[in-house]
Amino acid sequence: MAVKLTAFEKEQAECAKKINEYKLFSEANIVASIFKKPELMYNVDLKIEDFGHNIWKCWYAVADGLIIKEKKTSLDEISVGIYLEKHPKLKDKIQEYGGYSTINDATAYINLDNFESYVADLKKFNVLLQLLKYGFPISEKLSEYIDKTSDEIYSELELMLNHTFLNTESSIKSYNAFENIHQYIDELNDGADIGLPFYGADLLNAETAGMRLGTMTGLGGLSGSGKSLLAFNYLIPSAIENNFPTVFIINEEDEKRYKKEMIIWVANNIFNANVSKYQLRNGHFGEELMKIFKQCADWIEDKQEQHILTIVPLQTYSVQIAIKVIKKYARMGVQYFVLDTMKPSAGAKGEIYQSMMSDAVMLYDVIKPANLNVHLLCTYQLNKASSKLRKLTSDNIGMSKSIVDVMSMNLMVRHPHADEFEGESHALKCYKVRKKEKVPFELDKDKSYLIIFITKNRFGRANHQQIIAEFDMGTNKYHEIGYTVIMEDF
Repeated sequence: MAVKLTAFEKEQAECAKKINEYKLFSEANIVASIFKKPELMYNVDLKIEDFGHNIWKCWYAVADGLIIKEKKTSLDEISVGIYLEKHPKLKDKIQEYGGYSTINDATAYINLDNFESYVADLKKFNVLLQLLKYGFPISEKLSEYIDKTSDEIYSELELMLNHTFLNTESSIKSYNAFENIHQYIDELNDGADIGLPFYGADLLNAETAGMRLGTMTGLGGLSGSGKSLLAFNYLIPSAIENNFPTVFIINEEDEKRYKKEMIIWVANNIFNANVSKYQLRNGHFGEELMKIFKQCADWIEDKQEQHILTIVPLQTYSVQIAIKVIKKYARMGVQYFVLDTMKPSAGAKGEIYQSMMSDAVMLYDVIKPANLNVHLLCTYQLNKASSKLRKLTSDNIGMSKSIVDVMSMNLMVRHPHADEFEGESHALKCYKVRKKEKVPFELDKDKSYLIIFITKNRFGRANHQQIIAEFDMGTNKYHEIGYTVIMEDF
């Protein structure tokens, strides 16, 4: 006896049927693209289970077997035939679906420029099927969702959920500002208003009091200025020292880069080995160097269980994805995050600067004290015109300078100009502080420096003076040595 479906179940089944019809084209287009250009297999993070139609599931299995497992470079008829002889069950299915002529016909019309959109659509349809399974009201808005991205659907559903829960309890609270003053003074005395310190940065910490929870810090610099490396050197050693797990959300590097940075930092700052990155890069270490690196590995592995550094590389950057990552790890207890690099979301519509300002607000709304109460350090790139300027300000961000509005602190960095060293026309007058006395010094051409500008600081002075640090990007050695005062450009 057939089971009678309810009206709701019939609606859900019909919706699933429509989604699978759309999904069929995505699956066919993806597989046809891969057979036309086999190296695309390395650019896609799909599993066989992501395919719902047997014909394309089988053909994807063939591509996966030949390209990924057997490391072949071709998906021609001969290569496919040899592979299928070794897999008779799969061969029978392929023959049932028309043999090699099926895939050969499919590749004839495919447009490889659309490959990424084919993959994005497949993932979106799988998400819709999953949401449908969980009872979300997909059927009534399916025609709209077909033309939207996964992130847009996520944002819409999240907004719906937020609105629903907002109506269940009031989030508006009032406080008598005159109550519990003595208690508050005691909390301040215990360090409640001091954040995680920037590592090896006494002058910077004296001005800012570190990285507070519920706040956002900006770190801007030109391409190649070392801002990403500086973020690592500021935060990770301090996180290790204070046992605070940290998550780096990265969109311009991979996780191996940070393993290298960690090894070099440990070698030079923990074991005083004076090892450079090119020695690690070039391999063929030799006995002494291998001994040092093994020593570093042992030290790092001792910290492994603390989960001090988690790297989350993003294949495609969008602020919605970054927010998902922050929410996920914040629920796991992580309080410190780095977004490297903050830039316009992929596929952002309208003016880029408006997109970045909107993204900054969305990020702050997530990390602020009334929400997750975590700290977010964002690196970002200054405009190219900044390379010629002496004093860096928010104007160096260009049209997107309003992103600084939601930041509690904003730092900008640059290397000294050629004429700012000792003996040159614009040599900087720098000072070291020793026992409350100012000791003048000038920049040495044989050393590498970084100038740090505090352009915004809600917890202290801004634009008062600039910090001078020796910063060797080849050895990950950072040391503040003093300060200078740089005047406005005219």
